[in-house]
Amino acid sequence: MPLRGLGYLGLATPDLAPWRGFASALLGLMPAAGAQPDGALRFRMDRRFWRVAVHPAARAGLAYAGWEVADRAGLAALAERLRAAGVAVEEPPAAERALRGVGDLLRFRDPFGQVHELFCGAAHDFDSDFASPAGVSGFVTEHGMGHLLLTVPSCAEAEAFYTRALGMRVTDRMDMGGGRSVVFLRASPRHHSLACTDLLPQPGLHHFMLEAARLEDVGRGWDRALEQRVPIQMTLGQHANDPMVSFYVETPAGFGAELGWNGMLIDEASWCVREFSGRGEIWGHRGVAMEEIQAARRQAG
Repeated sequence: MPLRGLGYLGLATPDLAPWRGFASALLGLMPAAGAQPDGALRFRMDRRFWRVAVHPAARAGLAYAGWEVADRAGLAALAERLRAAGVAVEEPPAAERALRGVGDLLRFRDPFGQVHELFCGAAHDFDSDFASPAGVSGFVTEHGMGHLLLTVPSCAEAEAFYTRALGMRVTDRMDMGGGRSVVFLRASPRHHSLACTDLLPQPGLHHFMLEAARLEDVGRGWDRALEQRVPIQMTLGQHANDPMVSFYVETPAGFGAELGWNGMLIDEASWCVREFSGRGEIWGHRGVAMEEIQAARRQAG
């Protein structure tokens, strides 16, 4: 696969102030050093200068998803692949590359209006260790910083675009009834870096996931969520297909954040695409978000 995973994430929010406590005190991300000339808040998860940026905007949602490529040759190959698929590819100016902290940067929009970036040459900070303000032992970022779930008008169209234009591979498909589905797409050995569903009516970013290094990190994060009275979208549980142990909370912008542990890595030599249905959980993951999903499934069916 040409991609190496989800390298960074830009989020949009009408109100920056609550994100300082949410990202650091709850999720355990480390504020990036230095002033941000674009007014964004940036947070570290590892040796990278940043992984998550939160930008002031009139509407909440996904500002951009940054997909990492190994080198300039890989970036050029992906640009050619996108253009062959009829996608307009933009090369942002040097000032934007500097803000992202990358050597090379390309940008495009998917058919659903979401902004994506391709980059290589990410800046690393080897002089300052990652230190979580909330005591998280660390985050798993070797195969990308996590994943996104996007709600789209057509899951089949999304699958066709991301596999054809970006070379992502299908890991699983989940039948949600009534012709609705979820597709789980990988951009690295991580089980999925991107999932898309056409079940829910509101298009855009449903949630993003960060993977903690230890189960204890998730358990303590769950305790913090309860202590800080953050709105819970799904309780502690374990997915059937990942099979990640996680919980979901509502961010200050309204979309979800999942904190998980022990996600599956795919063996490309032996993996076969799986199709499944049902609730999709081994245990747990109950709450308002799951209730919304189940209500939509009943309506679709």
